[in-house]
Formats: sequence, C-alpha cells, structure tokens
Amino acid sequence: MDEHKLSLLHDHYKETFTHIQDYLKLRDRLFAYVLLVVTLMLFQIYSPSGSERAISELLTKKLELTTPPIDISFLASIIWFALLSLVVRYYQTVVHIERQYDYIHKLEDQISPDYDSKAFTREGKSYLKAYPLISLWVWFLYTIIFPGLLSVVVAIKIIGEIRQAEGVNVLLSVNVIIALAIFLSSLFYVLLIHFKK
Repeated sequence: MDEHKLSLLHDHYKETFTHIQDYLKLRDRLFAYVLLVVTLMLFQIYSPSGSERAISELLTKKLELTTPPIDISFLASIIWFALLSLVVRYYQTVVHIERQYDYIHKLEDQISPDYDSKAFTREGKSYLKAYPLISLWVWFLYTIIFPGLLSVVVAIKIIGEIRQAEGVNVLLSVNVIIALAIFLSSLFYVLLIHFKK
C-alpha cells in the first residue's frame, strides 16, 4: 500500500479508536444514571407512601417551599420520562459503539496486510481470539439480563400505577406510553445486538 495512504489509514484508525473511548465513557455514565432512576422507581414500588413523603420533603427543602411541592403523580411522570430518555440514549450509545467496532475491524483488515497481518489487530482478530469467560458473562449481563430486569421493573411499576389509578387520566396515559416505549427500546436493542448481520 502507498505509504501516504497507509499513514492516513493509521491516523484514521487512531482517531476512530479515540472516538470509541469517548463513547465508552458516555455509555458508562448513562448506565449509572439509568441505575439511579431505576433505584428510585424500586423505592417507589417498595414503599409508595414512604417514597412520596421522602420526595416531597426533599423538594420542599431543596426548593425552600413553605407548602408541599408539585403533585407526586406529576413527579412520577417526570421520573418515567427521565428513565425513557436515559434508556434510549444508553441503547443508542451502545449500538453506536458496536458499529464503530465493526468499522475498526474493517480498518484493521486494510492496514494489517502491510505488516504481515501481525499488527493492527488489537480490536479485531486479537481481541476476539480466546475471548475470556468473564468477558462473555459481562456481555451477557449487559445485553440480556440488564434489559430483561429493566423490563420487569418497568412492568411492575406501570401495573402498580394502573391498579392504584382511580380511572384513566392524562399522566397515567403518558406513563403507559413511556413504559411501552421502554419495552420496545429494550426489545429492539436486544434484537440488534444479538441478531445483527
């Protein structure tokens, strides 16, 4: 391969890998935020009145209100919306990272023949060769267990809200739509990660 072209490909390879590292950091932050919101939802499921009181007291203190703050059902909808936003962005980031790795593998295939296929295989052949059992387990946790548990928590939460509702209202309808969006996002994520071409 022409030396100039090889140099450009090498630079592009390094930039792409740096780009992936930035997205990995974003993915990890988003995952932590999703866990925080899910923990808040679990607290609401486990102790509805206790969580309502705690959230009300927290907002009263933080916003320095003399009367109780916003209606708790409205805050629940905000929590639903926050979860949807974080989950969609998390899944989107993971899919982007996966696509970038596919791209890196193609770059490695172009560069490595000029080095007798011994260099530029860090993220391709070398990474996938003798994949450790712990890495497979972690991948399974992130791509099957996490979306499954998230769907279970969402189902329990929305079913609880439907049972407690005194009838159909706007906030409940919004929450149901958001729950369905989270289910669909999780389903599409699992299908894309496990059945990509």
